[in-house]
Amino acid sequence: MIIYYSMLICPLVVYLFYRFTVGRKIKSLVYAPYASDEKLNEMFDKIPLIFCLITFGYFIFWIGMRTYIADTSQYIQSFNDISDNFQSAWESIDWNGKAPGFNVFNVFFKSFISQDYQCWLMTIAAFSGLCIMFALRKHSCNFFYSSFLFIALLTFTWMMNGMRQFITVSALFALSDWIKRGKLIPFILAVILFSTVHTTCLLMIPIYFVVRCKPWSGRIFLFLSAIILICIFAEPFFEGVDNILQDTNYSGVSQQMQVDNGVNPIRVAFYAVFPITAYIYQETLMKENDNDPYINICVNMSLVTAALYLVGMFSSGILIGRLPIYCEVYNLILIPLMLKKCFPEKQQNLVMFIATLLFFIFFYIQINGLGYISNITGYVY
Repeated sequence: MIIYYSMLICPLVVYLFYRFTVGRKIKSLVYAPYASDEKLNEMFDKIPLIFCLITFGYFIFWIGMRTYIADTSQYIQSFNDISDNFQSAWESIDWNGKAPGFNVFNVFFKSFISQDYQCWLMTIAAFSGLCIMFALRKHSCNFFYSSFLFIALLTFTWMMNGMRQFITVSALFALSDWIKRGKLIPFILAVILFSTVHTTCLLMIPIYFVVRCKPWSGRIFLFLSAIILICIFAEPFFEGVDNILQDTNYSGVSQQMQVDNGVNPIRVAFYAVFPITAYIYQETLMKENDNDPYINICVNMSLVTAALYLVGMFSSGILIGRLPIYCEVYNLILIPLMLKKCFPEKQQNLVMFIATLLFFIFFYIQINGLGYISNITGYVY
């Protein structure tokens, strides 16, 4: 686990380097008569790209270098099975399958870029990681703390287990400005495009309409009511779904959902803390939203995350439990903002310390036993 712990402390190390180099120079400008307030705010809020690249570059390196972790070996096998001949590989694409877009990418990559699966894994890790990085750099009030949360909340593990789905998650997260600006058609087209990589991203179309409304409004509670009804009637609902899906590629999916134990209640309670906190301090967050409407989206995404995990607790941790990640990534932006804005200035350091300690405990419990395996580094525990 030493690799994962090094990833956890990486944002702190880079932050300290930033603070005592560039950060010190920025601070000295506060007293400079020629420095405008607008320029100072921009310099304080916008972390230089090089520090962001160093932070996420470290994450991407280890994630891209992995070999036998979770479902990575299956992905490697499928990549190796692709024919070296472009025409043969192209003809073998299953256009009616679950991921034609992903298969097209794999064929082009192996035919024209590299036949080395490690290079392929690194490229996918770089795409996903950089999408997350640019979104955090643009929207987070504390990029380094958001980067810490990316590791502490184990969001990064999606890049190693479920990487095809996380391609769609990270890409749509990078395009989240389209939700803020109301660019419905471009957003829907992007969702449709990435649904050829993982069909679950189609969930983002109805979510688009939900998260653009005012937090705690009637539309939000109507959505939550629908979630609760699904929980209450979960068993007959999935029995009906199974009857509909008989003789299709998804036959038996609902039985798997009923057999599965579902999402751990502790995880449901953990992710409920963030929307509850947002509700308690909604007046403060509404003031912040006047400056940046993106905050409303983050609050609503956090609420949807908790609701979907609640459904997963009563149904399937494998299937429905994999859906919240599309909204969960917005907590990486919401949590630092709440820690900064929702508590009195004198208490901020104490609250930040307690929250960080709790996140570390969550990380320790969840990561315990997960080793790191690579053909290059070997097995590192």
